[in-house]
Amino acid sequence: MHMPRVTILLPVHNGENYLAESVGSILEQDLRDFELHILDDDSSDGSASVAQSTGDPRVRYSRNSSRFGLFKTLNRGFEEARTELIRIWSHDDVMLPGSLRRFVEFAAAHPSVGMMYSDFFAIDAEGKRTGAESLYCNQRARTAEVAKPQLSALLFWCYGCLPGNISTVMLRRAAWEKVGRFSTGSQQAPDYDMWVRVSECYDVGFICEKTIELREHSLQLGRVGQKQMTTIEEELPVLVRLEERLRGVLSKDELRRGWVMERGRQHVHWVVKALLRGDFEAMTRGWKAIKAYGQPWSQVLFWLVSVNGRLFIPDRNKLFDMKASCLTL
Repeated sequence: MHMPRVTILLPVHNGENYLAESVGSILEQDLRDFELHILDDDSSDGSASVAQSTGDPRVRYSRNSSRFGLFKTLNRGFEEARTELIRIWSHDDVMLPGSLRRFVEFAAAHPSVGMMYSDFFAIDAEGKRTGAESLYCNQRARTAEVAKPQLSALLFWCYGCLPGNISTVMLRRAAWEKVGRFSTGSQQAPDYDMWVRVSECYDVGFICEKTIELREHSLQLGRVGQKQMTTIEEELPVLVRLEERLRGVLSKDELRRGWVMERGRQHVHWVVKALLRGDFEAMTRGWKAIKAYGQPWSQVLFWLVSVNGRLFIPDRNKLFDMKASCLTL
C-alpha cells in the first residue's frame, strides 16, 4: 500500500458554506502525495455531501458516532493517520498554492522541530483580505525560524498563542504522542496548551511566509470563547506552565506586571463588553475567572487608567528583545 508523505486532518461541524472552497484549495496543491481525512463531527447540514463529492481518491471521509468536539476529533484523526507528518486544517480557511510543499520541505530541513507554523493573510467572511495580520508584525519579526524551548516559552509568554489558529500548524505524530495528545476537557485553550507542551520537548519552527488565508467570522471558536469567557478560564494553566519555565529569565515583578498590563487588561475589557450587552451570566463568569489569576483590581485599574491600552501600551517588544538576548539560542 502506498504511503503518502503527509496527512491533512480537516475536522468539520456544520461547515458546508466554506468546505468546498477549503477542500478545493488542498486538492490544487502542487505537492500531490497526501491523504486528506475529513472528520465530520456529527454535522446536521450538507457537509457530508460536500466532503464525499470530490471524486478524489486522496480524500477520506469519516463521521463521528456523536458530537465529539474539535480536539477529541483531532485526536481521533491523529490516531488513524498513517504518516509521521500531520497537517491540521480548518473547513473555513484557504491553502495558498505551494503551501503544503513548503511545510513538508521545512520539516525535512529541520528534523529537531516537533511542530511548525506559518504566517498568513487574514480574510473576511466573503474571502476579501483585510490586512488584520499586520497586528502580528512585531511578533513575527522577532520569531526565529527555529526556536529552542526557552526562547519558545518567552515568545509564548510575550505574544500569546503564536500560531493563532490550528490551520497554520503541522505536527510530527511523535510529538503529539510524546506530550500526551490534545486535552479534551475544554474548548478554547487545548491548541495553545498543546503548542506549549510540544515546545518543552522539541524545537518550534516558523515559516516566515504567508502560506494560507485565515477566515475571520462571528462563529469562530475563539470569538465564541471571548463572549462566553471560557478563554479566560482555560488559559490560566497554560500561563502557569509558561511562568514556571521562565523563572530566572523574568523576575516575579516582570511576570506580574506583564500579565496585568497585557492579557489581564484584555480580559477586563471582555467582561466590560459583556456588561454593556447585558450578558450578566458571562460577566459573572469572566470576573470569577479573572480573580483566579490574582490581583483582579490591578487589572481593572490598568484598564481604566490606560483607557484599555490606548494611552499606554506595555512594550512587549522591548521586554522580549532584552530577555531574548540573554538566552542561549
